[in-house]
Amino acid sequence: MMLNSTKLLYNTTMIIGIMVCICSNNWMMMWSGLEISLMSFLPLMISKNLLSSECMMKYFIIQGMSSSMLMLGFMFMLMTIKMSTFFMITSLMLKIGMSPFHNWVLSIIEGLDYSAIFILLTLIKISPLMILAYINILVWIPVMLSLVVGATLGINQNSMRKILGYSSIYNLGFTCSCISEMSLWLIYMMIYSFMLLCVIFMIQKLNVHYLNQIMINDFNLKTKISFWLMMMSFGGVPPMLGFLSKLMLFEFMILNKQILLLLLMMISSLIVMFYYIRSTYMSIMISSILMKWNLLSLSYSLILLTVMNTTVLSILILVKSLY
Repeated sequence: MMLNSTKLLYNTTMIIGIMVCICSNNWMMMWSGLEISLMSFLPLMISKNLLSSECMMKYFIIQGMSSSMLMLGFMFMLMTIKMSTFFMITSLMLKIGMSPFHNWVLSIIEGLDYSAIFILLTLIKISPLMILAYINILVWIPVMLSLVVGATLGINQNSMRKILGYSSIYNLGFTCSCISEMSLWLIYMMIYSFMLLCVIFMIQKLNVHYLNQIMINDFNLKTKISFWLMMMSFGGVPPMLGFLSKLMLFEFMILNKQILLLLLMMISSLIVMFYYIRSTYMSIMISSILMKWNLLSLSYSLILLTVMNTTVLSILILVKSLY
């Protein structure tokens, strides 16, 4: 569906729903904001993919069930029942697709186009994460499960959509580990959203859906190198932009003496780096006999995102050291 008045209306109301949820000071208005953004996102899921209508129904059922659990948690809170926090946290983890409630994300993501995938993995998750931040309880077991599941199960995936899905589950573990520090997880989500936008833009431009296509199709070397550098940044390899967000979280973990969680984060980061870089490494090796001075003809449109990913971290560290 091209950009038209209907799509503009649904995008606008979805953002209004997110803003209502963020700016509210009572639980009922937060719940209303969640429902507005849900009902606005459902029509945006429709695409030429034959599975899109099935995915839309699955998403509606899952989100409806989690919303009813959230309302039940609010009712229990009014009745001063101790289980209220459990119901609220469980429903919010189900809404964002955090492990162990992550299977619906992987089944839905296969039937969506890439623009809907970007909204599903970034914008839609802001409202539930904000409510989790208001509750301010660190959920240790789901955070560790998300790190392990996102890192290990993404290794044997061939579909780019599934890799992005497992990457989202993995990054949710990072986001929820610092949920008590509002500015920190918001910066992390902003950096993750920017890197995801870069990767999705490149995947759409190359029309790549599976890892095999990157190796089989004869892309020129400048495109392969740009894609490789973006995936390195997505995995958090220094000195890329993706390393900045992980560096902030590692510092936060050390200050709070959460050494076990920090160790798990570092080990899982290595596994995630492996399957990000693997997706482009072989395609670059095929071009190893090419004349390297041909790289001087890089186009400005491709080099812009690469420069942003490689230099922003150094500039930010320099600014921090000056202050």
